[in-house]
Amino acid sequence: MTNLNLSNQKLRGANFNSADLERSNFKGSDLRGADFSGANLRGADMSNARLNNAKLGKANLSRAILVRSNLTGADLSSAVLKDSDLGETILIDCDLFRVDARGSYLPNANILNANLSDADFSGADLSYSNLSDSDLSFARLVRADLSGAGLLDTKMTDADLAGANLRDADLTRANLSYANLQNANLRGAVLKRVNFTGALLQGAIMPDGTLHS
Repeated sequence: MTNLNLSNQKLRGANFNSADLERSNFKGSDLRGADFSGANLRGADMSNARLNNAKLGKANLSRAILVRSNLTGADLSSAVLKDSDLGETILIDCDLFRVDARGSYLPNANILNANLSDADFSGADLSYSNLSDSDLSFARLVRADLSGAGLLDTKMTDADLAGANLRDADLTRANLSYANLQNANLRGAVLKRVNFTGALLQGAIMPDGTLHS
């Protein structure tokens, strides 16, 4: 069933559980509540699709295109999103537990109040995204681009942010206890009431441009 053209279709609640849908086209389709659990969606085009409350747990979405799609309330736990394009995507209230999103592209995404604990966003572009009120505890964000990101009230305990770009990010009231911020760039970042208990800051560039020893 690879390379299917299902663009602009009404597929609300459809069952694609474990289906092979590699490089299929779902652009602009209504997929609210659809079940893609364990499906192969590698290289699929789901841009501008409505995926509210969809089930995508353990799905393979590597190199998929989800630009401006709406995934509010969707389950993406343990999904693979490596090198996928999620620019301007809505991921409010999503379950992204243990997602593999290494090298993914998520600028200007809305990831408010989402569960990203134990997720891997190493090398990902999250610039200017809104991750406020989200849980990124134990997440891996090594060399990730979080410049200009909204991280207000975000839980980032034990997160690995080594070499991450946090320039101009708003970390107001963020919990960074025991996080690894070695060699991270925090120039211009807002750090009001941030919890740095036990955090590793060696080599980090602080908001005023000074180097933390």
